[in-house]
Amino acid sequence: MPERIMPGLGLRAFYDPGQRNWGTSLSEDLRRLSALVQARVTSRTTPLPTTGSAGQMLIVPAAAGTNANALALWDQSPAGAAAWVYLTPQEGWQVWIADEARHVRFTAGAWVEVPRPGIVRIRTLTAISHTLEAVDLGSILETTGSSAVTVTIPPETTVPFEIGALINVTQVGAGVATVLAATGVSLNGVVGGSVALDGQWSGAALVKRGADAWIIQGALAGAVA
Repeated sequence: MPERIMPGLGLRAFYDPGQRNWGTSLSEDLRRLSALVQARVTSRTTPLPTTGSAGQMLIVPAAAGTNANALALWDQSPAGAAAWVYLTPQEGWQVWIADEARHVRFTAGAWVEVPRPGIVRIRTLTAISHTLEAVDLGSILETTGSSAVTVTIPPETTVPFEIGALINVTQVGAGVATVLAATGVSLNGVVGGSVALDGQWSGAALVKRGADAWIIQGALAGAVA
C-alpha cells in the first residue's frame, strides 16, 4: 500500500516496505503531532528571536513579512542544525497563547480569540467606516469619535459568518453610528437597509439569522430603511 496523507493533522502513513527515507517522514510527523496536540505557544506578537531555545513555540506575528501566522518551533532543521521550523496553520487549529492566557482559533486566515463564558471582547473603532470581519465575532464594537461612523455588514461570500453569529455595536462618541447592510444583505428584512443608533451611549445587537439575513435590535433612531 503506497504512502498517503492521513486526514486531520495531515500525517503520513502506510509506507511501502523498505521505503527510502521513511524515518525522516516519521520524525517530521511526530514533531507535528507533538506540536499540535494540546498546542501551546508563548506569544503571537513577539518577533521571533534569531536563536530560539529548545522546545520554544511561537506564532509568527500577523504583520511579519514571511511565514505570518505560522506556528514556529525551535527544533532541528532538515539539514541537522537547530533552526526555526514552520507549520502552516489550517482552518480550525486551536492554540493556547501563554502571554494572553487565552485560546485562539485559526479562522478565515487569521488567529481569532475563542469566546470565553462571561467575557466579551471590546474593539474600538477609530475610522469613519468599518466592514465586519471574522475577528469581530462575539465582540462589542465601540465607536468613539466625533465624526459619523458606518458599520457595514458584508455578504457571506466575503465574510462567511455562521448563522447565529452575534456582534454588538455601541456608540460611545458623539459621532452618529449607522449600521448598513451591503448590497444583497438584508437587515430586519430590508435588503441593503440601514439604521442609525439612538445616540451617544446607545447600542444594538446584530445577529445573523439566515443566508445574508441579519437582525438588529436595540436602541435605534428609527426603523431600518
